[in-house]
Amino acid sequence: MQGFSRSKDEAVSPVIGTILIIALTVIIVGIFASVLLGYTAGEPAPILGISIGQEGNIITVTHLNGAVLPAGTYKILVDGVDKTTNFSAAGAFSPGMTLSWDSGTEKVGTVSVVYTGTDGGETVLMQKTIGKAGSGGNLKILEIGGVKYDLSYNWGDEWQNLRDIANATGSKTLVAKNVYYDDGKYWWTRGDFSFTLTKIIAENNPHIQKTLIGGISPSWIEINTTRVVVSTDGEQIITGSGVVTGINFSTIPTEKITYGTLFCNDSKLYIWDQDGFPASTFMFSEDYTHNGWGWKPIGTRLSP
Repeated sequence: MQGFSRSKDEAVSPVIGTILIIALTVIIVGIFASVLLGYTAGEPAPILGISIGQEGNIITVTHLNGAVLPAGTYKILVDGVDKTTNFSAAGAFSPGMTLSWDSGTEKVGTVSVVYTGTDGGETVLMQKTIGKAGSGGNLKILEIGGVKYDLSYNWGDEWQNLRDIANATGSKTLVAKNVYYDDGKYWWTRGDFSFTLTKIIAENNPHIQKTLIGGISPSWIEINTTRVVVSTDGEQIITGSGVVTGINFSTIPTEKITYGTLFCNDSKLYIWDQDGFPASTFMFSEDYTHNGWGWKPIGTRLSP
């Protein structure tokens, strides 16, 4: 009787297949394990509430509640550009704090607050579309009561630009008897000498203050941009022969002549930077380099 028999190849094939499956499984498990072991979770972003707002040209970022952001762990981006220093964000950002930036004539699309952390990663904490169009305006042109004045003759610079230069180079010289702009306000530097804006002063003064630099008080005079005194506001000074020599400013009934008052005469714009004396015509300066105090020319009338 013929018996049933199996070849050697048929007996070995299942064993080899099993070995290959086990080997493949070990390789896959090894790869998967190495991926898991090599993976490190990123640093979690802090939990906090932030509000981004706008009032005219002023852009604000307010810390509502939650974790404190230490200095150097966050950035404020405007259309992808780092504007952290423009918001005067030098230290920790804590609940209740509001950081602001006067965007002036710049276009502002999207404002973002980004957490940078310590591992190099970045997380967007808050983002808002402002949609402010750039006006292309000129800060040197001041409009008061429908009349435009050109301040370019004695123009200094924007305060933030000066701070950036001082922070980058260590100091910046500011010329006296010039007009400077900061946070929606115009300022006049009083005195006969230049000021040195050091890096320390720039860091400690995000905005211009009246006694910021120099021994004179005030060193900086805020220009009153709400009104311009004209010759018809006061009595005329007439000599005995009937010749008109000027304006008696002490008779102006609407407001006392104080620091920062503007006066326009024959298309030239003046500022009063002397207190304690009556504002009179004999203290006028007819040139743009005069070193005395009193009525100083700062610009010219453009229209009407």
